[in-house]
Amino acid sequence: MSTRGLAASSYVGNEDRVGPAVARSGPMRVVVYYNGTFIHLRNGAHARMTSLLQYLVKAGYSITLFSFENHPTEPWTEAAQSAFKTAFPAVRLVLDTQTPLLRCLTSLKNALTSFMPTRAHQIIAWRSRGASPNYEALVTEAGDVVWIVNYADGLTQLNGVPSVPIAVETHDIKSIQVAKKHGTPPFNLRSLLRMRSELGVLNCTAAIIAISPVEAGFFRAIVADPKVFYIPQYPPVTPLRRADRPKAGYRYDLVFVGSDMFQNARGLLAFFEANKTWLASLRIAAVGRVGENVSVRAFAQGRPHIELLGFVDNLPAIYAASKAAISPVDGTGLKIKAVEALSQGRPVFASRHSMEGLPPGYEGCVFPIERSYIERVLLNNSELEAAQASALAYWESFATAGDMTGFQDFLQRGMKTP
Repeated sequence: MSTRGLAASSYVGNEDRVGPAVARSGPMRVVVYYNGTFIHLRNGAHARMTSLLQYLVKAGYSITLFSFENHPTEPWTEAAQSAFKTAFPAVRLVLDTQTPLLRCLTSLKNALTSFMPTRAHQIIAWRSRGASPNYEALVTEAGDVVWIVNYADGLTQLNGVPSVPIAVETHDIKSIQVAKKHGTPPFNLRSLLRMRSELGVLNCTAAIIAISPVEAGFFRAIVADPKVFYIPQYPPVTPLRRADRPKAGYRYDLVFVGSDMFQNARGLLAFFEANKTWLASLRIAAVGRVGENVSVRAFAQGRPHIELLGFVDNLPAIYAASKAAISPVDGTGLKIKAVEALSQGRPVFASRHSMEGLPPGYEGCVFPIERSYIERVLLNNSELEAAQASALAYWESFATAGDMTGFQDFLQRGMKTP
């Protein structure tokens, strides 16, 4: 299905309508922006975005998702659009093409907000008329609406932000993540300019959604006006299936689930290298595209105790076959896979950064990723069972952690803002 131009079927959803929709009466409206598709759940950001939409649907909002169809790595193919319609039949999907002109405009906005963050409000409002016809039609629809934009980058990617209450789902502190990716210090000039842009645009919003307590504290301390909501997890629509106790015994001692994000391969390799003298006594599974990393594959070669499983359809079965999980990852944000392991009743051996991203109360199920802790839990059945029970109890506490009530109030009040 082509999504180019208003003459095409540019609005994809349960109504299969052609052209812009009329303003709706009834449920209050939320428009969500995410650049590219997330429906295949290839990483933690995709899982976070999916849970946000599931929460909004369950809460009864009238939801529109806006995105660019030609994302370089996660495009909205026919298959992706079909999968989205199946997963979210009540959500309207609006797509535009991100043209070279729009990319240039984004680069210009990023550069100018780096040097003039106090002028960010005016800069991110710049629009090239006619460059994104479906988006431009969407922002003119009448009625009360709140926008949720994923990542601070999204504010410069949009062809002029609308004059409505906007919340940014930050996912992480982008400037710090980029610095870590490239191995540059955060006080490097380029990193500081990127942070100036990030904080400048975030100051233009009505609210900021932080995924970890550390980042929530950072934003509250340094961003002047927006409300900051710490939301470690959106309320799940249905509980995740808990891992069953394996009748035939555990197949793996440790499991790591990760995408091809740079932090995953880097952290996993560092863990392997630092502990290779004793890890041969444990059976380890690496699940996901992290196993496609050349360095990870090279390390696993000739080490039969490490299995690279790639993508698996039934992840709960892998957790069920594993005693515990590891999260040896550096960086900002909440490590979604660590939370997923906890939801399956599996304790996690975690890096300091992984632990700092969690709300308090994890002491009985999240431990430092050190040999003494790993052997103490894995080699003692009573310790392991206690840690697994604690993991489930801790995960269930996520439903009451953070500022979910405040965020719900913000959505209700924001839609009534003239």
